[in-house]
Amino acid sequence: MRRLKRLACDEDGQDLVEFAVSASIIFMLLFGIIEFFLLVYTGNFVAFAAQQGARYRMVRGSDWTNACSTTLTYGCQAAPGDVEKYIVSLPHPGITLTTSNMASIITPTPLYKTAAGVVTTCATKPYARGCQVQVTVTYSFGLNIPYIPAGAIPLTSTSIETIQD
Repeated sequence: MRRLKRLACDEDGQDLVEFAVSASIIFMLLFGIIEFFLLVYTGNFVAFAAQQGARYRMVRGSDWTNACSTTLTYGCQAAPGDVEKYIVSLPHPGITLTTSNMASIITPTPLYKTAAGVVTTCATKPYARGCQVQVTVTYSFGLNIPYIPAGAIPLTSTSIETIQD
């Protein structure tokens, strides 16, 4: 009888089980916090990419006669594909933004109006000086937190600029 009572009160493995349960919860919270900050970092990059794409298109309007040969060329007219190539060329560690990757979508579109809302010149020449251009960047952020099903959070940012050149 004493032997059975002593066996029932034995606590040799209790510390190991408590550590395993609490450590898994702590690591899940730690990785969740890291993923949250990566999400904020990626959101900032998406906003920066949209702003830089709109700026790239803004200074390369239809007043230029020749087409852009590279993303670094100035004094040329940028096509929507050039804007995509420029945004993809922006270096940011840990973020894979590519034109072939379906997770990232870059859409430069003319708004066919000026900043004051006038449509007259922009209806025929949407990339003329004074017209507005809008660049939208969408990126799918993959969530990787232990014990939580993998998912994706879509991040979208839009920037509107008035064409200067």
